Amino acid sequence: MADEKPEKTSPFVIVAGFGIPGREVVNLLARRKIAFVVVELNPATVTRCQTAGLNIVQGDIADEQVLRNAGIDRATLVALAIPDDAAVLRAVDLIRRLNPAARILARCRRVSTALEASRRGAEDVVSEEQLIGAEFARLTAPLLS
Repeated sequence: MADEKPEKTSPFVIVAGFGIPGREVVNLLARRKIAFVVVELNPATVTRCQTAGLNIVQGDIADEQVLRNAGIDRATLVALAIPDDAAVLRAVDLIRRLNPAARILARCRRVSTALEASRRGAEDVVSEEQLIGAEFARLTAPLLS
Protein backbone atom coordinates (compact mmCIF):
# COMPACT_ATOMS: atom_id res chain seq x y z
CA MET A 1 0.00 0.00 0.00
CA ALA A 2 1.15 3.50 -0.76
CA ASP A 3 0.74 4.86 2.78
CA GLU A 4 2.58 2.05 4.58
CA LYS A 5 5.58 3.21 6.57
CA PRO A 6 8.90 1.59 5.74
CA GLU A 7 10.00 -0.96 8.30
CA LYS A 8 12.36 0.60 10.83
CA THR A 9 15.63 -1.24 11.24
CA SER A 10 16.61 -2.22 14.76
CA PRO A 11 19.81 -0.48 15.79
CA PHE A 12 23.01 -2.52 15.65
CA VAL A 13 26.26 -0.92 16.80
CA ILE A 14 29.87 -1.88 16.21
CA VAL A 15 32.17 -0.54 18.94
CA ALA A 16 35.85 -0.48 18.01
CA GLY A 17 38.09 -0.64 21.07
CA PHE A 18 37.31 -1.76 24.61
CA GLY A 19 39.30 0.81 26.54
CA ILE A 20 37.48 3.32 28.74
CA PRO A 21 35.68 5.14 25.87
CA GLY A 22 34.53 1.87 24.29
CA ARG A 23 33.38 0.46 27.62
CA GLU A 24 31.30 3.59 28.26
CA VAL A 25 29.54 3.14 24.92
CA VAL A 26 29.00 -0.59 25.58
CA ASN A 27 27.54 0.17 29.04
CA LEU A 28 25.07 2.61 27.48
CA LEU A 29 24.08 0.12 24.76
CA ALA A 30 23.62 -2.68 27.30
CA ARG A 31 21.43 -0.47 29.53
CA ARG A 32 19.28 0.40 26.51
CA LYS A 33 19.22 -3.21 25.30
CA ILE A 34 20.66 -2.27 21.90
CA ALA A 35 22.45 -5.02 19.98
CA PHE A 36 26.20 -4.50 19.59
CA VAL A 37 29.50 -6.18 18.93
CA VAL A 38 32.93 -5.03 20.09
CA VAL A 39 36.00 -5.22 17.85
CA GLU A 40 39.23 -5.35 19.88
CA LEU A 41 42.88 -5.90 18.93
CA ASN A 42 44.17 -7.16 22.28
CA PRO A 43 43.79 -10.98 22.44
CA ALA A 44 43.88 -11.04 26.26
CA THR A 45 41.02 -8.54 26.42
CA VAL A 46 39.06 -10.53 23.84
CA THR A 47 39.50 -13.78 25.80
CA ARG A 48 38.50 -12.12 29.08
CA CYS A 49 35.43 -10.54 27.50
CA GLN A 50 34.37 -13.73 25.71
CA THR A 51 34.59 -15.58 29.04
CA ALA A 52 32.30 -12.92 30.53
CA GLY A 53 29.81 -13.42 27.68
CA LEU A 54 30.46 -10.20 25.76
CA ASN A 55 29.83 -10.24 22.00
CA ILE A 56 33.38 -9.46 20.83
CA VAL A 57 35.50 -10.06 17.73
CA GLN A 58 39.29 -9.93 17.68
CA GLY A 59 40.97 -7.90 14.98
CA ASP A 60 41.73 -4.57 13.39
CA ILE A 61 38.66 -2.40 12.73
CA ALA A 62 40.37 -1.14 9.56
CA ASP A 63 40.45 -4.68 8.12
CA GLU A 64 37.62 -5.48 5.70
CA GLN A 65 37.18 -9.10 6.79
CA VAL A 66 37.05 -8.11 10.47
CA LEU A 67 34.36 -5.53 9.69
CA ARG A 68 32.40 -8.11 7.71
CA ASN A 69 32.71 -10.63 10.58
CA ALA A 70 31.44 -7.93 12.95
CA GLY A 71 28.33 -7.35 10.81
CA ILE A 72 29.11 -4.09 9.02
CA ASP A 73 26.36 -4.81 6.49
CA ARG A 74 23.69 -4.37 9.20
CA ALA A 75 25.39 -1.76 11.39
CA THR A 76 23.46 1.44 11.99
CA LEU A 77 26.33 3.02 13.95
CA VAL A 78 30.06 2.39 14.23
CA ALA A 79 31.77 3.94 17.26
CA LEU A 80 35.51 4.18 16.60
CA ALA A 81 36.74 4.45 20.19
CA ILE A 82 40.37 3.55 19.44
CA PRO A 83 43.38 5.77 20.23
CA ASP A 84 44.99 5.44 16.77
CA ASP A 85 44.29 8.32 14.39
CA ALA A 86 45.66 6.54 11.31
CA ALA A 87 43.50 3.47 11.98
CA VAL A 88 40.45 5.69 12.54
CA LEU A 89 40.90 7.31 9.12
CA ARG A 90 41.40 3.93 7.40
CA ALA A 91 38.30 2.59 9.17
CA VAL A 92 36.17 5.60 8.17
CA ASP A 93 37.10 5.06 4.51
CA LEU A 94 36.35 1.33 4.70
CA ILE A 95 33.06 1.75 6.58
CA ARG A 96 31.88 4.36 4.05
CA ARG A 97 32.64 1.89 1.24
CA LEU A 98 31.04 -1.16 2.90
CA ASN A 99 27.99 0.50 4.47
CA PRO A 100 27.40 4.10 3.36
CA ALA A 101 24.27 4.33 5.53
CA ALA A 102 26.04 3.57 8.83
CA ARG A 103 26.59 6.57 11.08
CA ILE A 104 30.21 6.95 12.23
CA LEU A 105 31.34 8.34 15.58
CA ALA A 106 35.13 8.79 15.61
CA ARG A 107 37.56 9.38 18.45
CA CYS A 108 40.57 11.38 17.27
CA ARG A 109 43.61 12.48 19.22
CA ARG A 110 44.35 15.53 17.08
CA VAL A 111 42.05 18.26 15.77
CA SER A 112 43.58 17.87 12.30
CA THR A 113 42.60 14.20 12.26
CA ALA A 114 39.11 15.05 13.50
CA LEU A 115 38.66 17.47 10.61
CA GLU A 116 39.92 14.84 8.15
CA ALA A 117 37.63 12.16 9.63
CA SER A 118 34.68 14.51 9.16
CA ARG A 119 35.74 15.26 5.60
CA ARG A 120 35.90 11.52 4.87
CA GLY A 121 32.40 10.90 6.20
CA ALA A 122 32.37 10.57 10.00
CA GLU A 123 29.22 12.37 11.15
CA ASP A 124 30.34 12.83 14.76
CA VAL A 125 33.91 13.34 15.92
CA VAL A 126 35.43 13.74 19.38
CA SER A 127 38.84 15.43 19.46
CA GLU A 128 40.95 14.68 22.52
CA GLU A 129 42.94 17.91 22.00
CA GLN A 130 39.76 20.00 22.07
CA LEU A 131 38.36 18.24 25.14
CA ILE A 132 41.63 18.59 27.05
CA GLY A 133 41.97 22.23 26.02
CA ALA A 134 38.46 23.03 27.22
CA GLU A 135 39.04 21.24 30.53
CA PHE A 136 42.35 23.06 31.10
CA ALA A 137 40.65 26.40 30.47
CA ARG A 138 37.79 25.49 32.84
CA LEU A 139 40.24 24.52 35.60
CA THR A 140 42.47 27.56 35.02
CA ALA A 141 39.71 30.20 35.09
CA PRO A 142 38.99 30.08 38.86
CA LEU A 143 42.71 30.25 39.64
CA LEU A 144 42.93 33.66 37.97
CA SER A 145 40.31 35.35 40.17
